[in-house]
Amino acid sequence: MTPTTALLVIDVQQGNTAEGWDRDAVVGRIAGLIDRARADGVPVIWIQHEAGPFVPGSDTWQILEQVRPGAGDTVLGKRYLDSFADTDLKARLDALGVTRLVLCGASTDACIRSTAARSQIEGYDTVLVADGHTTDEGPWDLPLPDGSTVPVGAREMVAFTNFVVGDTEYPGVRTEVVRAADVTW
Repeated sequence: MTPTTALLVIDVQQGNTAEGWDRDAVVGRIAGLIDRARADGVPVIWIQHEAGPFVPGSDTWQILEQVRPGAGDTVLGKRYLDSFADTDLKARLDALGVTRLVLCGASTDACIRSTAARSQIEGYDTVLVADGHTTDEGPWDLPLPDGSTVPVGAREMVAFTNFVVGDTEYPGVRTEVVRAADVTW
């Protein structure tokens, strides 16, 4: 049996993509994935962060025009990094018969990483679009246990997230990290 796939477009909002690494190319690839999914009858679900500076109705909260859902499309608000936490995402996916998720969006180090991990834990076959997620350019000085710091920029964060998601295994779950051009439904 071929698994039913859904595309999750996570937090591609004005407030967390303005300084995104490779932003225009990533957003273009996400728009292409949305178009392909729609053409192939694959469900597309938009996730929209609604906490902290992402106040509903504000400019920061708005989904980018290039990937904005249309009337009647499914948009799910969330308050936590993990798109499953305190939402009905799992129930919606289960109602659609979804067993496989393709993930793209922002921000790599937060909502993408958290949602990918939870998707695997919940038992969904998980596909992370390697060139379909971004985060702020950085670099950030990340603390080490000895009190020193390591500067990490977006490029490294994207590479590390692709590695970690691809390297994570759960019983009965298939995980892939593929370029947008290689995504299959």
